[in-house]
This record gives sequence, C-alpha cells and structure tokens, in this order.
Amino acid sequence: MSTEIKKKIELEVVHVLFLDIVGYSKRLTNEQQTLIDQLNQVVRSSEEFQSAQEAGRLIKIPTGDGMALVFYKSPAQPVECALEISRALKAYPELRVRMGVHSGPVSAVTDLNDRTNAAGIGINIAQRVMDCGDAGHILLSQRVAEDLAQYGEWQSQLHDLGEVEVKHGARVHVFNLYNKELGNPEVPAKLRQFKGQTNPAVARRGEELWVAVLPFKSSGDAEMESFADGLGEDITTGLSRFRYLSVVASASAARLKGGTGGERALGAKLGARYVLEGSIRKGGSGIRVSAQLVDTQTGTQLWAETYNRDLRASSIFAAQDDIADRIVATVADSYGVLVHSMRAAIRQKDDADVTPVEWQFQYFAYREQITPAAHGALRSRLEHAAEREDRQSDLWACLAQIYVDEYAFGFGGDANSLDRALAAARRAVEIDRSNQFAMVALAQTHFFRQDLAAFGPAAERAMALNPLNTDALGILGLQIVHTGEFERGTAIVRRAMELNANHAGWMHFAPLWQHFHKGEYERALECANRVDVPGLFWPYLVMASACGHLCRRVEAAAAVRDLLALDPEFAAHARSNVGTWHFASGLMDPILEGLRKAGLSIPENRSADPPR
Repeated sequence: MSTEIKKKIELEVVHVLFLDIVGYSKRLTNEQQTLIDQLNQVVRSSEEFQSAQEAGRLIKIPTGDGMALVFYKSPAQPVECALEISRALKAYPELRVRMGVHSGPVSAVTDLNDRTNAAGIGINIAQRVMDCGDAGHILLSQRVAEDLAQYGEWQSQLHDLGEVEVKHGARVHVFNLYNKELGNPEVPAKLRQFKGQTNPAVARRGEELWVAVLPFKSSGDAEMESFADGLGEDITTGLSRFRYLSVVASASAARLKGGTGGERALGAKLGARYVLEGSIRKGGSGIRVSAQLVDTQTGTQLWAETYNRDLRASSIFAAQDDIADRIVATVADSYGVLVHSMRAAIRQKDDADVTPVEWQFQYFAYREQITPAAHGALRSRLEHAAEREDRQSDLWACLAQIYVDEYAFGFGGDANSLDRALAAARRAVEIDRSNQFAMVALAQTHFFRQDLAAFGPAAERAMALNPLNTDALGILGLQIVHTGEFERGTAIVRRAMELNANHAGWMHFAPLWQHFHKGEYERALECANRVDVPGLFWPYLVMASACGHLCRRVEAAAAVRDLLALDPEFAAHARSNVGTWHFASGLMDPILEGLRKAGLSIPENRSADPPR
C-alpha cells in the first residue's frame, strides 16, 4: 500500500491567483524554460508574494506553463500581487502573461515529500476565470470583485464584463481589473464571441461585426482531419491578432463540425456576420486547400482561393503554417475584402456612433487615395471624436497617423505637426501597449522626427505584435529602407507582398529604392509603374529622375509634366520633399541629380528651400 501521507487540512476559503504564459506550448523547449525562469523571477519580486511567504501563509503550485498562488489573508492579496507582477512584466515584453483571481474553498494536502499542495473548487474557478483572458488581462471572479468594490480605491479599476461560458458548459461572471498603467483594458476575445449579450463593456465597443472560421472539411483520413483542425485553429488565432476584428473562438466554431446547413445558418448559430470555410483534399503527396469568405447577411462570396502544396517539398506542419498565414494576411489586411465589406456596413453611420475600431476603417479608406481634401476632412472628424472619448487607443493612433501624414505629405502642416503626432502616439501606446496600430504610429513619428535610435525598437515591437499584418510590415519595412538598410527593409516588404497577393501598390517603393540605390534605373522604372496611388507625386518623381539618369529625354519630359501637373511649384521645394523621406538613405543627391537631368531647375543648396 502506498505510504503517501494524505493529511488533509480542514476545508477553508482562500484567495487564489492563477497565471500562465500565453502561447507557451508553441515555443521551443529551451525558450519555454527561459520564459518560466523569467516568470518565476518576476513573481518572486512581488512584495505581496514575499510578505505572504515569510508569514508562512502562501501555497505555490507550479502548473507547467504558469502557477497558482494561494493566499489566506484577504482577496486584496492576490490582486495586489497581480498588479505588482503586471508592473514588473513591463521589463519583459516577450513574456505574455494572463491572470485570474477567485476566492473559494480549497483543501491542502501534504505528500510523502512533505510538500504542501492544494485542490478544490476555489483553484478550479480561478483557472477558469484566467482562461477567459488574453495576454495582459487581470480578470476577477464576481465574488472577488464584489468584495473589493466595498473599498473606494478599487471601484474605478473594476470593469464588469458579464457572464461567459467556460469548460463543461459552466458560466462564470468576470470583471476586468485595470487602471491607466496596469492591466489590459480590451475586452478579451473569449468574451467577444457572445454577440447577443447585454454586457455593458461589449455594448460600449459597438462591435456588431464578427467573423468565424468554420471547421474545414477534409478527405477523411486521420492525418487530413488533424491538418484541417490545426489549420482552422491557426487561422482563428491569426485573425484574432487584428484588433479591428471580433473573432468567434475556435472552441465555439468546433462544435459545428459535421453540422448541416448553409453558411447563413451556421453563421447565425455563432452570431457571425462573416464566415470563413474551406476544404482539404489529398492526392498522393499533394494536398489542395480551398478557402472562401462569405457574408452571411447577403450570401455573397467575398473571396476565394486555392492553395496547392507538395508534402515532399515541405513538412505538413510547414504547409499548414504557410497556408494559414497567407489566408489570414489576405483576408484581414486593412486593404482586404473583409475590411472593405465591414467599411461598407458602417458607411451610413453618424460620427457620434462610429466606434474607435471603426475609425480605423475610416483611416484605411483615406489611405487608399491620399489627398489634401480627404486628409483635412478626416483630421477634423478625428479630433472631435477624440474630444468625446479620450481613453481610446485606436482613436489616438488614428490622430497620430493623420498628423504624421500632415508632415510627410506636406498637407498644410506646421512646425508642430510632429510634436502633435508624438503626443498622440504616446497617448495611444500609454493606453494600450499591445495596440500594434499605436506602435506603428509611434515608430513612424520617430522616423520623421529623424530619431532613428527610437524608431528601431518601436518598429521591431510593432512588427512583433502581429507579423501577419502586411500593411504594418509594408509601412515599417519601407521606412527601414529609407534609413539605408535596403536589403533588410526590402526583404520585410517582399514578405508582406508574398503573404498578401492583394497588397497595396505603394509597397513596390521598397524594391524601387533598392534598385535606384544600385543605379538600376530601368528596374526602378518597372517598379514605379506598379505603384497605383492616384494623386501621389512620387511615382512621377521617380520616373522623371530615373529617365534623367538614363538620358531618355522624351520620357523624362513627360514625367516632369505629370509631376508639375500635380504640384506646379514642385521644383522650388523638391529638396524639402525628398529630404523628408530620404534624410538617411543616401539617395537625396542621386534623386535630385536625376530630376535636374530631366529638366527641373532645382536649387543647389538648402538655404533656398521654403519653410515647411
């Protein structure tokens, strides 16, 4: 008979902090160990942890990818500890942690090695509460929130998210704990799958547009079934990285596997406006994946694509990753069919009813045809919206981008344009450090302020937040090209273009400048002809300069005419326009030299430039 000592301490109510590392299972073994070591270091640095440990009133339970901490004094202990951990995690951006807190009964057990452990519903519910969150969230059960709400210092930090279904069909009522510095103010993805709920936090966001990934159909063999399940989960995860999309959780969509009914019926069951579905067929060593995006309200097929892969050339996992990445990038990108359809759905909304997420759609629409009139109109509307809702990261990020464009494209800006951009971008990041759109705005602001030491880290952080956002990759990759890192920047932009065949035409500027840098003017001209941004003078500038270098006078003269038709005074401020972007690339002089050869009379020195 086992000599294990089952010495049970009387059941009592305790206060549990459960935490784990988001995305832990996808890391390599050595990376997992590093993350656990970092998490242990962060937790041990908590004063609340140290105090409870010294008093002998703390149980620590490792869980592989995280831990449970059991406190005995009050529900404020695990919450204070969670805030201290959240503060310390700012020094570890790669360590993405979520936390849940609950008060409930547990029993302690001492095993053969005299190690104290604990079990019971109190720990189980703490884990369920944590499971509802995303990286950065500190979620509380209703019991804990109600206890803390009796004290004024906590009331402003408690935000009711309502009920959510968890494991085995049970429901828990959760609260989100955050303040100006700590926690994650966004509604967790799991909460966003309950479209019809009257939860005030979701209602405030006004997110009535949802997308669900239905289980992919397969040929039936076990390997393809596994491939189909994994592909659906990876696509759902990838779509969830885009803040402006509300994505139905994989677990909810998986319940419809093998279900009958068309896209409209299945979408209605999930509360989804859009559904992405597909099938997988296998023949020999080859597989064919077909995918389509359907608007369930109209029955319209918005997009469809077929992907063929030979498993002799790559592993099944590599094929799964590659196809999932391409589907996500193509569908969810700011230029993609999903965003275009969602934009159309809100076109008739009054500004007062447009949500912060939807303001991004307004900005994306403006970006497709950048003109002074469109810029001025959107800037005015955004400023009014920011006055109404000053704690919305997306709104401040949009404003920062508009102020950057004011400077970058010379849209009637002044000497303070970049100061306003920096203030707005910092505000956006301060509200939510996980907002990629905000980090892109901050990186761009640093670039145009010519602060490359600050630009580099901000750009890297922005790209890491969502490596499938081809718009962000294109923007930042192009700016890396403008810093003089032609090979690296072009590689980033080419990756964006490869992921999304429907990429924006301006991305061709990256290889264009790389060719120009090498003196390959013919190839630069080929790239310039692929840029399709109406009203933008840069393609004509490149054509004029490249043809000037190539001594193709007739074509150079035609490009100059097109350039001056857009801006009759271009020659007078050509140096300023080119220098705004090419202050660090080393291309300013070759560009201006080509323009002079094309027939433009450009001043030789900076003193002749008019002020911006």
